[in-house]
Amino acid sequence: MTRSLKTIIHFAAAICASMAGPVVAQDAAEPPRVSTRQGASGTELTLNEINTENYPDVAIFATILKDGEPVTGLGTGNFKVSEDEVEQSPLTVEAQLPPLSVVVTVDVSGSMSKRMDATKTAAADFVGQLGKTDAAQLVSFQREIATLTPMTMNKESVAQAVGGLVARGDTALFDGLLTSLELVAERKGRKAVVLLSDGVDDDGTGKPLSKATVQQALERAAEINAPVFVIGLGTEMDEAVLKQVAGETGGRYLPASEASQLAEVYDSIGSQLSGQYAIRYTSSLPADGSARRVDLRAAGLLVAKSYTGPGGAETALGKRQDVARGDCAVPAAIAGERANLEKANDGYKRDLLSITDRNDVRKAAARRIFAAAEATPPGSIDCARDTLSSINALYDEKLIDISDRNDLREPPTQALSGLCTADGNLETLQRCLTFYAEFYDKKLIEITTRNNLINAIARPYVEALGQLDDLDAALERANQLYEMEAISITTRNEIRDTLRDKFLMGK
Repeated sequence: MTRSLKTIIHFAAAICASMAGPVVAQDAAEPPRVSTRQGASGTELTLNEINTENYPDVAIFATILKDGEPVTGLGTGNFKVSEDEVEQSPLTVEAQLPPLSVVVTVDVSGSMSKRMDATKTAAADFVGQLGKTDAAQLVSFQREIATLTPMTMNKESVAQAVGGLVARGDTALFDGLLTSLELVAERKGRKAVVLLSDGVDDDGTGKPLSKATVQQALERAAEINAPVFVIGLGTEMDEAVLKQVAGETGGRYLPASEASQLAEVYDSIGSQLSGQYAIRYTSSLPADGSARRVDLRAAGLLVAKSYTGPGGAETALGKRQDVARGDCAVPAAIAGERANLEKANDGYKRDLLSITDRNDVRKAAARRIFAAAEATPPGSIDCARDTLSSINALYDEKLIDISDRNDLREPPTQALSGLCTADGNLETLQRCLTFYAEFYDKKLIEITTRNNLINAIARPYVEALGQLDDLDAALERANQLYEMEAISITTRNEIRDTLRDKFLMGK
């Protein structure tokens, strides 16, 4: 699809919104990144993880369950893999799984108090049953998120930390999940998050507590291809959301209505992780930076999961665009912070700094960059573009986390909206529509931000069309949307009526 067509389609959504109400994000939502299939015989196939750290060598980790128990003993001939409908061969099914890095994430909000003893016993047993070369890390969440241990093969120290958990406070569920995903993001080999919660993301008044959203957590899980195994404890949690997290990441949702069931549930997750199949192949697709779908066929079932290949041509919107344009403050501020961020990252990778120390450096740098963004907002569309690109480069290079990235995006996107609608100039508005499409395509903004920006520009754009001297030319621009099947005939006619009112009746 060409960029101009994408722009028109994106603009069409805004036109519909200007006629009928706010843009709904689901309208342009992407399809699920992962699917699980269950056969009539009680056999279930899940594609848990796609590891591309040694691309073009790819490793996929999958689980086959029969009545809830792992199916073992399958070989190369039992599996077929394709990427974007291109069959991949030869396949190798490894007898020995690579080490696992797992973040054990536990809800310690006040509602967990009566269930805490059973929770600690079951979680500690789960950690103790991990393989000798597997590593574990403990995260707890309530109003605050606490990283209680490093990622370590010393399972006894993690189990001891589990024993010290205390329940109190409200529930920052999505912040806890996102933190856990960030911790596992840089780990090599297999990885997973095992999350337990008995409630909803809530500040105690019925409002969300987390700064992060479930969508942001799902996006991060997709980027690092990490499955999240979710335990829903009790009967008052948001089961639909917990199922979504497990289903879209390649994990599994396991309910436990009573705390007494937790030992069995944790044991089931341990069995599934230890019973995974490691299937390796060399991808035949080029390293062009494109997204591709992996289809896995086994046990008469078909499942799919997506990943983004490395490489691709870099553009002016790509990585490392830390170029200060005139008084464009944020790219200059980022350039000044980069050395410290890279040093902190290197220190953490070499075990010279703890993850807490590294994160403290990141947070301090993010605060300074944010202060620069607020003090000197982008004064031009080009500056807004450079600013968003620079912020994205930091995140892509794992120098900041997704929460800081999203916070830093707010000032430039707010400024961009004002810049695009300030003078009502048709060419400016047209240029902004192109930028919005490009920014979203390059993941510089999220779908909700894009829709909000387009929605704000829709009415000024129609009004700018009304300022053209030629009614036919204005109507032709609107008619192109309908001819390309981007809008319905009803919406096309509403736009026509608006323009005719302006031209013929002076309304």
